[in-house]
Amino acid sequence: MKNLILYLLLFSSFSLASSNNIFIIKDKDGKVLKGKRITHNTNYDKLLAEQEAILKELNRNKLLAEQNSILSALDQLESKRSTLAQSAMDYNKENILKNAKVHLGGKYVWGGTHPKGFDCSGYTQYIYKKEGVGIPRTAYAQSKVGKEVSRFRLKKGDLLFFLTDKSRNIPVTHVGIYIGDGNFIHAASKRKGIIITSLDDSKYSLLFVKATRIIK
Repeated sequence: MKNLILYLLLFSSFSLASSNNIFIIKDKDGKVLKGKRITHNTNYDKLLAEQEAILKELNRNKLLAEQNSILSALDQLESKRSTLAQSAMDYNKENILKNAKVHLGGKYVWGGTHPKGFDCSGYTQYIYKKEGVGIPRTAYAQSKVGKEVSRFRLKKGDLLFFLTDKSRNIPVTHVGIYIGDGNFIHAASKRKGIIITSLDDSKYSLLFVKATRIIK
């Protein structure tokens, strides 16, 4: 154990029975944790067992302190996340829908994050960012934020997630923005670009995975 030094001080060279033979355990700062005079009747096995018990207790206390520190840090992060999420809930969704429709008919570009060319998640991220709401880059990562809502209780501005490519071995591969009346806008494909699609009367009805709400 790094933080403890076991001192076995033998002040007499004649006999362990000397009254000056002392067993001492100190911490790294020199504080005496345990001291005991050794005589010829001392049970050394018991002494070493006591030492081991002290070391285990100190190590346990250290681990508990570290665990509490980690839990405290996690609580702070969760509090910040909740604050940010609540802030996002207060933004104007009508502006988001308006900005989304500005790009209707735009190009689809794999990996695109700019009006010159979007992929599905680059498009949703860009539209939300215009309103000051930050969301992750990929569709799968975006599916992990916000409050999950039922497909039958959708509101304008909700994000819709789909599994369009099982070969990628992830549960979500496509995302769009619900605009009301059973429709959503999305960067669909290289051939179609940014379009409005019916959620119920298209292939996406069967590919639907979940919906989340980031704004009210």
